[in-house]
Amino acid sequence: MYYTYFLRCADGSLYAGITTDPARRFAQHAGSRSGGAKYTASRQPIRMEAVWRTFDRSTASRLEYQLKHLTKAEKEQLASGTALPEHPVFSQYRRIPIQPDGRMISMLFVCYPKCSTCKKAAAFLDSLNLPYETRHIKEENPTADELRAWHQKSGLPLKRFFNTSGQLYRSMELSKKLPEMSEDEQFSLLASDGMLVKRPILVGDDFVLVGFKQKEWEEKL
Repeated sequence: MYYTYFLRCADGSLYAGITTDPARRFAQHAGSRSGGAKYTASRQPIRMEAVWRTFDRSTASRLEYQLKHLTKAEKEQLASGTALPEHPVFSQYRRIPIQPDGRMISMLFVCYPKCSTCKKAAAFLDSLNLPYETRHIKEENPTADELRAWHQKSGLPLKRFFNTSGQLYRSMELSKKLPEMSEDEQFSLLASDGMLVKRPILVGDDFVLVGFKQKEWEEKL
C-alpha cells in the first residue's frame, strides 16, 4: 500500500511526497527520525495536511507529480477538501482521514468473531492496512445512545440495524412487532442483546457502515 501526501510547513507551503507509512514519513520530515527531505529540513513541518491512498508505487508517484504541478491556490483548494473541476483526475483518488502526525484515525469494528461475514470484513480491512478497534457485539453490545448516534450518521432506515436473519429475531417474531414499536422502543430492544444487531458495523469519523458489502466498503474507505 502506498500513500501520497501534502505536508504543511511552518512557512505555509505544502510539500508533496509518497510513502508506505505516513506516520513514519512525518517523523522523518520533522527530524525525529533520519531520512527527511532537504525541502522540509529548513521549513519545520507542522502537520500532514492531506493523505491519499493508492495501491502501487507508480500510481502514488503519478499523483505526486500531478500535485506538484498545481498552482499554490489549487493546492490549498484541494488540501481543504474542495474539488477542482478543472482537474477531475483527482476525484479518482481516495483521501483518508489522518491525524496531524500522520497516524491513521482508527475505526470501531463491531462484530461477532464466529460470524463468517465478519471474518471476511476483517480480512478486507486488514488487506487495506487500516487501523481499527474490534468490539465483540455480544459481550459488549451497543448501547441505545450509541445506536441512535450510529443510525443518524449512517442515513439508513432503523430496520437495517436489526439482524433479521438471526435466530433471536425470528424467535421473537419481530417482523410482526417492529411496525408497531416506536423508535425509542426499537433502540432499547437492540441494546438489550447484541445478537439482535446487524453485523458487522464499521464506525468511522464521518460514516457508519452496517453489514458487509465489499463494493460499498471500497467506495467509502
